Amino acid sequence: MKATKLEIIGILFAKLKPRREEIFADIGCGSCAVSNFFANYVSKVYAVDIDENVIRNAEVKENVELLHMHGLEFLRDYDYDIVFFGGTKDIEEMLKIASGKARKIAVNLARIEMACKVIKVMKELGIFKEALIVNISKSYELAGLTAFKPINPIFIVVGGV
Repeated sequence: MKATKLEIIGILFAKLKPRREEIFADIGCGSCAVSNFFANYVSKVYAVDIDENVIRNAEVKENVELLHMHGLEFLRDYDYDIVFFGGTKDIEEMLKIASGKARKIAVNLARIEMACKVIKVMKELGIFKEALIVNISKSYELAGLTAFKPINPIFIVVGGV
């Protein structure tokens, strides 16, 4: 399982602008890198994943509650202010539910077709704000000098009320 890179999390943070009193939901939490980062800035984080192994093996901060459940079930039954989607399974239906409850929504995507789908759904819901493609390269040593190796580009689609 790949963790969301810290540089991407920094961009998410700038776009989502969490407030101390808010509740953050990380749907498809995976490694919980996003959950643990945002835990420092909000009152509570729900880290939600359908994969039982993810939940069993996750290490999280004190104000992060791990939930082994489908994102749709969580979005219907819980309260939250900000939602981050790290995956795209059932994304259209989840966006419809979250759009009625969340102040801000962000979706990370690796595939352009899925980014286009998310943008289209957000526009139909009237919540689309912007889409970004983030290309980051990290330095490494090459023959005693510094070169750069690119990280796979990530699409970030941001929405909200």
